[in-house]
Amino acid sequence: MPTNNIVTIEHLLTLIGQRVVFQQQQCEIIELLDDCEFVLQVLEDDTNIQATQYGEGHRAVPITYVLPIFDGEGDLHAELVAAGLHRLLTE
Repeated sequence: MPTNNIVTIEHLLTLIGQRVVFQQQQCEIIELLDDCEFVLQVLEDDTNIQATQYGEGHRAVPITYVLPIFDGEGDLHAELVAAGLHRLLTE
């Protein structure tokens, strides 16, 4: 994982469960992936149809987004800053 002087993995883990607005949708941070990405789940009624391994859609699932935390140089990723999530990381 990239390291960043202002953000620790422990701090990132404390943000799981926080509600945020991303792309004008109310979301919850539900997971921190190993490569320093947040998984956001949309809390609104919108769903996606999840396809099976054969490409057949059978199940409605909540919409999720994967949001990188750091860019290639170890700074906060532009998408994260644009979504305003950097404020949670600097508290």
